[in-house]
Amino acid sequence: MVLLTSAIVLLNNRRVIDNFINIDDSVKTINNNIYIITYIGLLLLFTTIPAVLVAINCNKNSKLLYGSIGFVFSDVYLIQWSIKKFILKHKNYCNI
Repeated sequence: MVLLTSAIVLLNNRRVIDNFINIDDSVKTINNNIYIITYIGLLLLFTTIPAVLVAINCNKNSKLLYGSIGFVFSDVYLIQWSIKKFILKHKNYCNI
């Protein structure tokens, strides 16, 4: 989800288009790229890290597999976790 959202935002971002138009202006290109990388980093930090932490702490036997799933499908993973934990109230499900 996050990667798809980032791709959509970057495709519509005027600064990305300016990087291709003003390829000779290296200072402007570098500043635009720093802005874009910072934005993507913050987006990943605030959306994927909680999902990865929940996935790793809830699945002690295969942390790498579920951590990867939590990273790629962060929104879906957190939704299914919250439904199982708080709505369906499965007993002994992910005691954090």
